[in-house]
Amino acid sequence: MNRKQKQHQTIVAGHSTAVNVIGTQREDLGFALKIWKRKVKEAGVLEIIKNRKTFTKPSVAKRETLSKAKYRQMMFDRNNKF
Repeated sequence: MNRKQKQHQTIVAGHSTAVNVIGTQREDLGFALKIWKRKVKEAGVLEIIKNRKTFTKPSVAKRETLSKAKYRQMMFDRNNKF
């Protein structure tokens, strides 16, 4: 089984926050747990769960994204001066 086939099997249909780890009998539990943690981090599952814990008003979220964008633009301008 190649990597693409393995990656396709790790996707759980209908569950955006689900991660599936495929392994063999020879692989130890520690290795499978390491893979699982990496996939959870890449999928952003923990961020989704943390965001669902508390409600943030849309105006507050918009203000936060604008301030982050201003900061990024300021850093970009600072690094690209002539």
